Amino acid sequence: MLRGVTMRWFLGLPSRSIHTFNDSAVAFVSQFATNWVKRLKVANLFNIRQIKSKSLKQYLACFNSATVLVDVLDQKFFVKEFQKGLRTGSFSDSLALRKLVSMGEIRARAKKLIKVEEDLANQL
Repeated sequence: MLRGVTMRWFLGLPSRSIHTFNDSAVAFVSQFATNWVKRLKVANLFNIRQIKSKSLKQYLACFNSATVLVDVLDQKFFVKEFQKGLRTGSFSDSLALRKLVSMGEIRARAKKLIKVEEDLANQL
């Protein structure tokens, strides 16, 4: 069932302009193709790095945003790529010593460090 913008678009089509289902499909895609979310390739995750000027919170947000656009269901893959892109330091070292299997585990550990980073920033 059509609603909202889609219904207004459909009702605005010229009378008798749609003769077949294919006509309606082509018209619909032409109108709304720009609204589609572009899926990322797995290789896009290889390029996400935590640069010196970015906080752990910013890196985690960027990485999470990319993972929802990639068609990979294996959490271990995400964990591995997250660790590869993480800036060298005590947090990356602590993750390397553990066998984490999900991004949920990383988020839980990162949450504690992010709070410390934010508290320090607020003190300045």
